[in-house]
Order: sequence, then C-alpha cells, then structure tokens
Amino acid sequence: MGYSQAQIEELINCDKKVSSSPRRELRLVNGHWRNDMKLVSKGHPGEFTAFFRKNADFQENFSIGLKYDPKNGDGEITLLRCNGPHGAFNRAFDPDHPHCEHHIHTATEAAISAGLKPEKCAAQTTAYASYEEAVQHFLNLIHLETGEADRYFPNTTSQFQFEFEDGED
Repeated sequence: MGYSQAQIEELINCDKKVSSSPRRELRLVNGHWRNDMKLVSKGHPGEFTAFFRKNADFQENFSIGLKYDPKNGDGEITLLRCNGPHGAFNRAFDPDHPHCEHHIHTATEAAISAGLKPEKCAAQTTAYASYEEAVQHFLNLIHLETGEADRYFPNTTSQFQFEFEDGED
C-alpha cells in the first residue's frame, strides 16, 4: 500500500499513548544499546513502535525512530528517524546526503512511489546535539502524550533510565 504525504504526516503528528512500555533498562544487542515501546493512537487501527538505538562504542551514533504497522497485511513503514552523526556519506543509502551531522530521516510519498526506503530523505538538524536531547525532540515530534513522556522519560540526561509505577519490565 502506498501512503500520501498527508497520511504520512498524520501518522507522525497524531497523539500517541504507550500500549506496551519500554524495558526498565536498555539491552545490549550486537553492539547497540536497544529499547522499544509500542504506541497506539485514536483513529488509527494499527500499532506504532518507537525504537531507541545507541552504539555501545560510539554513543554519538544513535537512531531513534517511529514505525507504523497498519495491521492489515501491508507490513510496517518507518515514518521517522532522528539520527546522530555516523560517517561522512552513506553512498549505498543516500549518496547525496552527508551523515556527519545530526539529521532526521522522514518518510515521503515520493520515496515510497519510487520503490525506495520510505525514510530515504534526510535533513540535517540543529534541534538536538546529543542522544538525550534527540529523545526529547523525538517525543515532541511524535506527539507522545505529556503524562506518558513524563512517566517513561522523566530524565533523559541520566543515560535513558526508565521509571515504572507498577514494576513492569
């Protein structure tokens, strides 16, 4: 299924609530600290996944993103990724975009129509300068409900620690 630019923007900008909380601590998998959480939004039958990745050796190399699965058999689409610097160029992915600065990849109708990765397009950003700042920027971009952001991300300057009221993992 294709998505119009308006549909992509609506999926990114709709209000979201946590349906499956992130783990209490990041897990180290294949050299990256990782965590995920599931989100839902009124008016959208599918499910969103927010993912958080940080390279264990080069913590300035990170990716924080949002995927959407419409749950209709079409499969998921990556809508957005907030990235840290990770090299001068990634010629295989986007030969014209330097990846040596903080940047944001956003899905576009044009990329989907061309059969490319939906989030191929990227733009450099000064909205954040660290992983912790990127987490806060990302939560604002995806419109995570304020109470949810405060509950799961009370202090992103402390290495992404999560607090739970009910002892969930």
